[in-house]
Amino acid sequence: MRNFNTITVIFLGLVGLKTAAQKTLTVREAIEIAIESNYDVRIAKNDTEISKIEKGLLNSGYLPSVSASGNVNYSDEVQSVVFSDGSLTEVDNAITESYSAGITADYTIFDGLERKFNSKKNTENLNYTKLQERQLIENTVISIYETYYNVAYQAQVVDNLLLTIENSIDRLERTKRKLKYGQGTKLDQLNAQVDLNNDSISYASAYKDLKNAKRNLNLLLGREVTVPFKIDTVVIFSEPFDENDILQSAEENNVSALLNKQNILLSELDIKINKAKYLPKINGSASYEWNESLNPVTSFALENETYGLNLGLGLSWNLFDSGKTQTNIKTSKITKANREIELYRAKEELKTEIYNAYEDYMNKQFTLKAEDNNVLTNRLNFSRIQKQASLAQVSAVEFRQAQINLFNALNNLAKAKYDLKIAEINLLQLAGKLIQ
Repeated sequence: MRNFNTITVIFLGLVGLKTAAQKTLTVREAIEIAIESNYDVRIAKNDTEISKIEKGLLNSGYLPSVSASGNVNYSDEVQSVVFSDGSLTEVDNAITESYSAGITADYTIFDGLERKFNSKKNTENLNYTKLQERQLIENTVISIYETYYNVAYQAQVVDNLLLTIENSIDRLERTKRKLKYGQGTKLDQLNAQVDLNNDSISYASAYKDLKNAKRNLNLLLGREVTVPFKIDTVVIFSEPFDENDILQSAEENNVSALLNKQNILLSELDIKINKAKYLPKINGSASYEWNESLNPVTSFALENETYGLNLGLGLSWNLFDSGKTQTNIKTSKITKANREIELYRAKEELKTEIYNAYEDYMNKQFTLKAEDNNVLTNRLNFSRIQKQASLAQVSAVEFRQAQINLFNALNNLAKAKYDLKIAEINLLQLAGKLIQ
């Protein structure tokens, strides 16, 4: 038993020294690290960069296409030519050489406004991707809060177990003194020793859970999972929320609602893009070309060279494309109608979520106050039990029960504290104010 006590004290001492050397990580610092390093957030930011590129001038269709060309041809033939007067000429090694080079620019002058609406769609796609990035960041922030406060809760469980172990050690020492002076029994000492052993085992298990929770948080932050840190168990609550303010803010700022509205806007642009296909297209072209040929004696001209500017203007009008455009317009209109239904449903779901979340928030406020009062009561009760135990006026069972009640009350208070903060964060997300 003495060896076990020694091992327990050494173990707890080493854990304390290791924890003291670690840097405290605040929840705000954790969020900042995640926004820079979280794997999913980095992918979402890259997707936004892709949308920015697609929105750029180079993908707008408003720039001309320019191409350059060049050709060289060479032939060595045997030619036999009969002229109109009946004379015959045969030429061996009749060499023909031709050279050409040119540069051509094509430009769409008018395409039925399809280019204009495609450009607008690229802009709105960028806005949509930004909203998706914001949504993913918000979800990541929620996960960070939940994981961070899970670490904080596990840390407080460890601290509460340390307090329990301290009280168990004090109880064991009292039973030893009483036995020494003939005022106690060996059974009391053995019971105290068993309870201390159980507390130490619980501490080792809780400390393991704390280390696991820290690794999970490091993984979420996108950094090496073994990075050591201490947790900040202090929670600062926001001012009380008003349900009507949350509802009003959510209608204007909730990211899910904004994504649904953006989907409707994109559907409207799809309809306009398809309708633009009914209109004619006008294309212009300009080229500068040079051609030269060297011909054998059998040719009319031994050498020919041309160069100059060529301009062109073309009109095309797809009068009927087998009904493809009409089909696309009809399906685009139905898609828009579906997205309007989705928006209405999303609004009702959002209201339901807000009502439920606000009810949960109010309940957790009450729970925190009740658990705080419960801790005060249990502290007073345990203090009274301790005094009575020193006077041998309570049994070992009563002492242990008071000790367990205080431990549970402290844990429940910590959980209630973090649960209320998570409820606040959920309301902020629903209101669209989480990452402002």
